[in-house]
Amino acid sequence: MTTKQGVTNVDTRQELAELVRRRTEISDTLANLERQIYAFEGSYLEDTHQYGNIIRGWDRYQAATKANVGPDKRNRKFKENERLFSKSSITSMVNSDKSSH
Repeated sequence: MTTKQGVTNVDTRQELAELVRRRTEISDTLANLERQIYAFEGSYLEDTHQYGNIIRGWDRYQAATKANVGPDKRNRKFKENERLFSKSSITSMVNSDKSSH
């Protein structure tokens, strides 16, 4: 009986080690995806600031089209609260930064 108990303990420990390893891999993958989303979102918000985007709406597109305005490189900034997609994940760095303050 002791060998059966010993085998069960070893199997349980191996299974636990494997689960911890998988959890670490999944956490790393999630963090990488969130960094990519953050970067792509920033790029999108900067590139679409002049004509409008899904966050600000498309009112500026109509005004810029009517006035035949060229690209405006001066004001490419956006507000952090416009990061809708980055803030949608509870584990994202955007939400992590706010919770640590």
